[in-house]
Order: sequence, then C-alpha cells, then structure tokens
Amino acid sequence: MDNAREILSTISDEQNREIIKLVSKTELTILQISNMLNIPLSTAYRKIRKLEELKIIKKTKIVRTLEGLDESYYKNWTYDIIVTYRDGELSYKLEHVKIEDKIVRLWQKFSE
Repeated sequence: MDNAREILSTISDEQNREIIKLVSKTELTILQISNMLNIPLSTAYRKIRKLEELKIIKKTKIVRTLEGLDESYYKNWTYDIIVTYRDGELSYKLEHVKIEDKIVRLWQKFSE
C-alpha cells in the first residue's frame, strides 16, 4: 500500500482520529491512551506505531518510572493532512507544527 492510501486508511479509522485528537491537547503515554479510549493496550500500541510511522504523531519524550520502566509520551505534530484524488491518483500532504510554535509552547509551559 502506498503512503497516500495508508494515510487515507489511517485517518478514516475512528479510533486513530480519537488518538490524534487526544494527543493534540497534551502528551500522553500509550497506557493513558488505551485507558481513555477503552481499547486494548495491544490495539493502542499498533495504532500509535502506525501514526508515528506516517509522521502524524511524534514521540516527544521518554520517562523512566520508579519501577525502572521507560514510558514514551506522544504528541500530535501534524497541523494539517490533505489527501487529494486527481487523475486517478491519490496524493497527500502533511503540514507539521512549525519549530517556532514548539518553542512558544515550551516557553508557555515554563511560565505556568
């Protein structure tokens, strides 16, 4: 499957759209996403992996827990997803959050 079809298939899935919406608001772990959407952890892992592979969401940090386990946090970094069908061909364009926007958000967190 080419990337345009994968993008279209992925964003057509309601659970994937819910994941994107959740991680648009705040950074979350796969366990948190699984609990919030009431989906099996294995399903959440699979969906997160696909969204990350397609560069729709991004791993933002890894935190080591008191138990010595690493927890990865994910955040949406896609501003816009455009899928186009023209002359029998699918194409897509991902627009990501600009670096300046990330820096502004970082400074906002420090000021809280």
